[in-house]
Amino acid sequence: MRLLILGAGGFAKEVADVVLRTGHEIAGFYEEQPTRHDRPPQGAPVLHEIPVAGFDGIVVGVGDSALRRRFFEAFAGDHECPALVDPSAVVSRYASIGRGSLVMQGCAVSADATVGHNVLLNVGCYVAHDCSVGDHAHLAAAVMLGGGACVGAGALCGTSAVVLPGRRVGEWAVCGAGAVVTRDVPDGAVAQGVPARVVGMLGEE
Repeated sequence: MRLLILGAGGFAKEVADVVLRTGHEIAGFYEEQPTRHDRPPQGAPVLHEIPVAGFDGIVVGVGDSALRRRFFEAFAGDHECPALVDPSAVVSRYASIGRGSLVMQGCAVSADATVGHNVLLNVGCYVAHDCSVGDHAHLAAAVMLGGGACVGAGALCGTSAVVLPGRRVGEWAVCGAGAVVTRDVPDGAVAQGVPARVVGMLGEE
């Protein structure tokens, strides 16, 4: 399948590797506005309009959860949007991975885990048994979810964050890098530290 990558920045280059490693081809990179990324990554063209032909599907190649959702909602309804699982990742046959999700190098997703649509599991994440990860969420590199943990839609867990078994990170919440979530994080909250404590709410001045 020839896939158009939505995004042309640094993370899109990493996504391009997964596209190739999963046996697909790169049709090009889509960038909304002309930027410094106009030098084609991996030799593929950077486009500023979605072409009417020349590709078979799309993959969202940005890390920001809000932009991931916007791209997915704008384009996934009209185009194929396959889940991509890097060959180095290990996904249980009893787990489910939603449409358009990316499971990057070295991830492990265990039995009865549910990963929603357009989720990004970055390099080296571990999603234990019975976990739930909501649509458009982003688990940064080396995030660890204990058994039965839940990460809500659009939430971001920063690099090496840990969510203990049975704990919940709310929708569109942010857990800082290295945070250890020992109690539930409310929707829209920003939590940091060990143990993680709420330090603010998104949208506050």
